Amino acid sequence: MLNGKKEYGFIRLALTASCAALILCACAGNTDSAKNPADASVATRTEAGKASARETEKGSGAKNPGDSGEKKAARSSGESEITEEAAGKRDAKGEAEKNEKENAKAASRETLTDGQANALRKAKEYLSYDAFSAKGLIKQLVYNGFSEEDAAYAVEHCEADWNEQAAYKAKSYLEYSAFSKDGLVDQLVYEGFTLEQAEYGVANSEIDTGEQAKDAAISFLKYTPYSYSGLVDMLKYQGYSEEESVAAVDACGADWNEQAARSAESYMKYMAFSKEELVDQLMYDGFTEEQAQYGANSVYTD
Repeated sequence: MLNGKKEYGFIRLALTASCAALILCACAGNTDSAKNPADASVATRTEAGKASARETEKGSGAKNPGDSGEKKAARSSGESEITEEAAGKRDAKGEAEKNEKENAKAASRETLTDGQANALRKAKEYLSYDAFSAKGLIKQLVYNGFSEEDAAYAVEHCEADWNEQAAYKAKSYLEYSAFSKDGLVDQLVYEGFTLEQAEYGVANSEIDTGEQAKDAAISFLKYTPYSYSGLVDMLKYQGYSEEESVAAVDACGADWNEQAARSAESYMKYMAFSKEELVDQLMYDGFTEEQAQYGANSVYTD
């Protein structure tokens, strides 16, 4: 009986252990296959937080087109401000220099003597209707009764551009007389301009040397008879080139027989020539033999 109880107790203990093992296995399976909802919610929130963090990191690392435009706009605005500042400084400097000059002029006017003021006024008056060199204007003022010192002061402070004065003077000469370039430069230097001023004046006078040479040839023939070659030589002497001189003589429209006749008549007024001597003289002057014969025959009618 006792043995039976022991056996029964052993069986019951074994059954209890088996049930406990089954329960543990079931719990383990449930733990692997299904998680606690609360734990799942925490995990979900954790993963979402990590994803949000990653997106934030990506967003902060990625380039934003708007940011680039804003940076460019900022740079452009900065550069514009710098440019405007530089322009403002230049304007301020220019204004300061202008004011300084005006102040200097005002101070100068306050300290002028009557002679200087009158000479300066007269100098500007002359320059308003005629062209002068500095030397020429001083001479004109002195001729008008101003002292050498007052005249020099006026010319120094009249604000004339002497290069432009030379150009005006050159154009003025060309309105009533014919000049070669070299001849016009010499004339301007004679008027008191420097060589540099004279050359500037001729270069800016719009001179047509071909037309000037032609006008000079016609002008010469009005007062003195010339042979073809004699007139070419005269134009070259006046500073025209060989080409300009030949072209001008070709275009002047002269009748060389008539020029020989005029020359013969001029010789006979002051000297005695036989017909043969007169022909020789005319040929010496550059007329052809036929032209010389024509000229001599015009004064020897018998």
